[in-house]
Amino acid sequence: MSQQTVQAIRGLYDAFNRGDLATLEKGFAPDFQRFEPESSLYAAGNPYRGFNELREGVYKPRSRDFESFRAELDQVLDAGEFVITTGRYRARCKATGKDLSTQFCHVLHLDKAGKVDRLQGYTDTLKEAQAVGRVKIVDEMRIPQPAM
Repeated sequence: MSQQTVQAIRGLYDAFNRGDLATLEKGFAPDFQRFEPESSLYAAGNPYRGFNELREGVYKPRSRDFESFRAELDQVLDAGEFVITTGRYRARCKATGKDLSTQFCHVLHLDKAGKVDRLQGYTDTLKEAQAVGRVKIVDEMRIPQPAM
């Protein structure tokens, strides 16, 4: 993977974190598909086809639910015809005031023009649901260590 590709991917995350959706959209192919993690609050429309579906089905509802939602990028990894990114989602739920901090992994595919044409996301959807108050942990399971 070229350094130019790494910088372009980082630039997309920077644009997202600034709320610059116009710049973000330029990095996606017209036939782009996004797959939200299963059980995500925003997975109902999977797959999201095109940037408008992504904006309406994921970005708008997420900005309704969370303030200062960020995707803090840690790594950009070359995986042959794919690019893997890892990082941490951070935000605060508007309704509950609870903070969200959970790891993410994105598997991206780039078309021949270098634009993202497919993105599969993975994250801890339980933490997302807890932050918005849809689930509550009632008891933590404790597994005793075996006696030696």
